[in-house]
Amino acid sequence: MNAFCRAAGIKYPAQMTPYLKGKCMPGKKMLMRLENDGADIEWLLNGYSSGTSSDQLGGTLMLSRYRMDVERLLREVRLHMVRHDGIYSRGIEAYAVLDSECRIVELTGSLEKFLLYEKNSLVEAQLRSLIHPDDYADVESAMSGGRIDEEILSFNSKFVTGAGGYMQVDWSLLIKSKPMSDRNEYTMVLRKACC
Repeated sequence: MNAFCRAAGIKYPAQMTPYLKGKCMPGKKMLMRLENDGADIEWLLNGYSSGTSSDQLGGTLMLSRYRMDVERLLREVRLHMVRHDGIYSRGIEAYAVLDSECRIVELTGSLEKFLLYEKNSLVEAQLRSLIHPDDYADVESAMSGGRIDEEILSFNSKFVTGAGGYMQVDWSLLIKSKPMSDRNEYTMVLRKACC
């Protein structure tokens, strides 16, 4: 919420809470202000991009939210590791953000390095194309389960590497409901599985 308010130049973040939690729709004045600042109003209202906004505010807002989600998830993982006295000693080796269609929106290139792909080669790649078909059936089944707001799922799957082989990977997926939509957004963290 703070990142949104900074990007939009709004002084009082608390006033934005009902909008960002999907409890009320922005009025005409707020929509005009956001549109004048270059936001993709179609995306803000229903989660679908009209493709006409190539401006920085909409992109900044989206990336800020993804980064905040990833940072929050990484903090939760670190706290979980500390609480369990080092049982989980190995850290996260890669992460990625997926859109509602399970396409990868890569922010850092860490997933490509981890799976030995060329830079930017996994942008817009489908998650399905990276996981062995036998393992993806379980992933798809778990992802289709009902949830209220957000959920973290954990898997052990074979991922396709850039060299064409497979790597056994322990990974977790944060599934989060998209504001004002019946669609989901996903953040995943990965590490090589222990032998």
